[in-house]
Amino acid sequence: MGQRGAPAAKLGLAIDGVLVITKDQLSAAMLRECDICVHLHSKLPAGALDYRPTDKQRSTLELLRYLAICGIAGLTCMAEADWKRFAEFSERVADMAAADFPAEMERQKASIEAFFVGLNEAALETQAAPLPGGRGTTTLGLAILNGPFKWLTAYKLQLFLYAKACGAEIGTANAWAGADRQV
Repeated sequence: MGQRGAPAAKLGLAIDGVLVITKDQLSAAMLRECDICVHLHSKLPAGALDYRPTDKQRSTLELLRYLAICGIAGLTCMAEADWKRFAEFSERVADMAAADFPAEMERQKASIEAFFVGLNEAALETQAAPLPGGRGTTTLGLAILNGPFKWLTAYKLQLFLYAKACGAEIGTANAWAGADRQV
């Protein structure tokens, strides 16, 4: 529950009219997730790209391709109220080689930075954003938090688990700080 008994989901990113996360903070959090993804990519052992836990899950290479666009694709689709645009981003990385992942993540980071620079802070609370799959709308800020930001975080952790399953000697610091554990 949020302030005065209101459900937190109804409050969006503001409590009593005060924004509790700024666009700069949200941007920085997304950019940090991108950096950690690049770090985890560097830890993938030989042979990991074809790893697929089950037939119905993405391979490591497919996961890298999705991670390379899911942040900016989601931001774009929500801000422009057009989920058909997601396909454009997917097509751009459809043939991406694993070696190109760091460069594609840098491209995504630059696009995320530009997106937030061009965003009016008030739009986080006032602009309506469609949710994927036609599941309604919410404020742009809440949509970003519950969509692209969480996608980067969740799929980063999937990449971490794939790497570990393939034999990478990594731990918590790699997943959350994007760094090797200091001994």
